[in-house]
Amino acid sequence: MGTWIPISIGFAVEEAARLYSSREFLVVDDRRFTYAQFAHRVKQFSRRLLAAGVKPGDKVAVWLPNGIEWVDAVFSLANIGATFVPVNTRFKAEELEYILNQSDSSTLILAERFQKSEFMKMFLQLSPELTSLRPGNLTSARIPGLKTVICLSEKNLPGTFSFQSLYQLGNEIDLRPVEGSVRPHQTVSILYTSGSTAFPKGVMLTHNNILRNGFEIGERLGLNREDRYFNPCPYYHNAGLVDGILAALTHGSCNVTLPSFDARESLAVMERERCTAVGGIQTLYTKMMEEPGLDRRKLFLRTGWTTGPPQTVRDIYEKMGVTGITNLYGISEASPCCSISDCLRDPVEDRMNRMGKPLPGVEMKIVDPPTGETLSSNEKGEICVRGWNLMQGYYRKPEETAKAIDSEGWLHTGDLGFIDEKGLVFFMGRIKNVVRSGGENISPEEVENFIFRNPKVKHVEVIGLPDEKWGQRVVACIELKGGTEATPEEIIAFCKERMANFKVPKEVYFITDWPMTGSGKVQKFKLVEMLLEKQRKKG
Repeated sequence: MGTWIPISIGFAVEEAARLYSSREFLVVDDRRFTYAQFAHRVKQFSRRLLAAGVKPGDKVAVWLPNGIEWVDAVFSLANIGATFVPVNTRFKAEELEYILNQSDSSTLILAERFQKSEFMKMFLQLSPELTSLRPGNLTSARIPGLKTVICLSEKNLPGTFSFQSLYQLGNEIDLRPVEGSVRPHQTVSILYTSGSTAFPKGVMLTHNNILRNGFEIGERLGLNREDRYFNPCPYYHNAGLVDGILAALTHGSCNVTLPSFDARESLAVMERERCTAVGGIQTLYTKMMEEPGLDRRKLFLRTGWTTGPPQTVRDIYEKMGVTGITNLYGISEASPCCSISDCLRDPVEDRMNRMGKPLPGVEMKIVDPPTGETLSSNEKGEICVRGWNLMQGYYRKPEETAKAIDSEGWLHTGDLGFIDEKGLVFFMGRIKNVVRSGGENISPEEVENFIFRNPKVKHVEVIGLPDEKWGQRVVACIELKGGTEATPEEIIAFCKERMANFKVPKEVYFITDWPMTGSGKVQKFKLVEMLLEKQRKKG
């Protein structure tokens, strides 16, 4: 077992290049880079960013798909002491606008397009001024703090630095003073999570938060320099960056990924690359296990992690042959992993039926939500976490931070669970008013705010219903204004134009008789009961 010493991400890249120089670090499609090649790319791109005007301490939003450019950008930003702000590739223009403004981002790094999403076109809806200005001199009415746009495109777009043009800059810049000033406990990322409020909150994490979290996960998975780690999670989530890339980096493993998840292609890549480790949320495994071409005899997987019910973990063990598979518990505000089993030493039944023990240096307890009293083994209550993995706070939201972390340093997760007599954690669901669908935390209030923009809507309540594939599915209950008519399909189409697809309701129900409390508030839990009963009657 290794011992952790706090270091910066830039130093970790240098050290990995020294230890694992010629070994492969990253494989994306047909592009391959060794540790030494990657370290060189980070040095070069760091100079380019400085030449483009990015400074230590700047916030820089990164709107790119999985790939070498995402890793180049984020690790280079960390190397020069800037703070990266990952942006979900499924976001639409208004969601991007909120994050850019709330994070005080001065620079945006984006792809011109990805799959069916036209990133640059969406951005120009917000800042049409870009095309008439020189690169680095943006003056945007809607995003006043943003000054620089760097675009991954095959052509030079007006008002932007292209990746190609950046490579002509900064060759003479001395990185040593900048790199030497970066400290392990300074902010390196602001990750936006929906949480329990109507607007996403920016979770501030340090170099040490996420780098040590990746290291400890890799220790529990038993990773080593011979491992090839298939990481299908999106990099804009901590699952992809921390549980995947940083776990690999701190153990000399090779990180294998795809620009976007595809179940059939994932199985083919794992077979071709002879992957020995895998990590991902429940939904990704479910899709892979539904593929008719799945043949566990063609896979070489020995260890891995997931998040989901015990049956999902058992299915992965049996159908994919991942003998070292384990469940884990995590939350964005804790970098994200809090507890995970030891895949080499812990009994398989414990790994399937529990979420392991806390990471070294991390404390966990269960409290009674109304009283805050600490509960005994096997008693159900709110999961609380304390330790080096906790966030610095929510960016520019001190009141929300104070609600989440108490005076004794305990993060109140809003999650329901228990800790058994062995000290093993079990996550049961969410106390907070959040829908968790396909690994995404979705704020009902945020979705409601979008739906309220429809002129036909009088009232809306968004809830989550159980779903075998997604964990929960988003459902909208709507009362229309008098004299108006609408169909569920019309409401869903309205939502698709305004928000990321994972937030769009899968079902819409029209309601006029709401279950209310004595104080006039809608009882969402009764809405859930009503709809589940309605579905049961339908058979």
